Amino acid sequence: MNEMSASLVAILNEQISCAEAMLATLARENEALVAGDAELLNSAGAEKARLVEALDSLEHERRALSDAIGASFLSGDEGENRSRPAEWRALLDLIAECKQQNERNGALVKARSEQVRIALRALRGTEAALYDPSGLEHATRSARPLGTA
Repeated sequence: MNEMSASLVAILNEQISCAEAMLATLARENEALVAGDAELLNSAGAEKARLVEALDSLEHERRALSDAIGASFLSGDEGENRSRPAEWRALLDLIAECKQQNERNGALVKARSEQVRIALRALRGTEAALYDPSGLEHATRSARPLGTA
């Protein structure tokens, strides 16, 4: 293996390490969302942002090096190419896992947001949505502004 190919494998291994750390961070984020732990959620969010920056930087390095040595088979995940390094396939698998976990976390965030919206509506005393004969929703009225008796 020549020096440039070895450098490419080293970058792939760094990306794998970052992706593994991202997967662990996404798991912590999930725990925080389930537990409603704002401190852990903020910590996981900051770590997630740091890892995204690191992965982005490594991806730029990997693409530049791939272009320099003509490793066009590392330019994307399209098609199945058995000549790709095992590290590349491992990275793609990890990234897919990260995407799935991030989507699950997003669904939890959406569900929590809906719970908060419903709770606020109850606190504000807004009426349930009513529909006219044409199926259009009437504007809801607030029985009283939040914070008044």
